Amino acid sequence: MIATIDLAPILALPADERVLIAHAILDSVTAEAEAAPLSEELKAELDRRLVAARANPNGGVPAEQVIAAALARSAARRRS
Repeated sequence: MIATIDLAPILALPADERVLIAHAILDSVTAEAEAAPLSEELKAELDRRLVAARANPNGGVPAEQVIAAALARSAARRRS
């Protein structure tokens, strides 16, 4: 069971303080993820993607486009 967290006190903080908290949380998650070993299946998938990316370096989607789409989806969810 996932504990319910009251985010109200955090959301009441100024934006710059919320950003600092978000970075601290992401840093802690990253540290844990870096310590965890990758499965052989994931290693193989990452290798496959690296080969594909090198074979077609212009085949990806610009980061700005991905971010804009994610923000649009997030905004749409909040409205519904």
